[in-house]
Amino acid sequence: MLSSPSIVPADRLDCNIAECREHADLYKRLSGASGISKDRSDVLKNIARTYVGLAGQLDRLASLTRNEQR
Repeated sequence: MLSSPSIVPADRLDCNIAECREHADLYKRLSGASGISKDRSDVLKNIARTYVGLAGQLDRLASLTRNEQR
């Protein structure tokens, strides 16, 4: 029988959200660097968008976690 997964504390998720946003900012800045190809810039922008999306999902999860703990 599988046990149910433990709930990650919301404050730990908040830290991960901040890290994702920092990574997104970094990759967005890198995508605008001079001397890189359009393809490289596009990949870096896509990675930035992925981190933004992940931060959004983690934010939703943190909100659900807080609501469930009330």
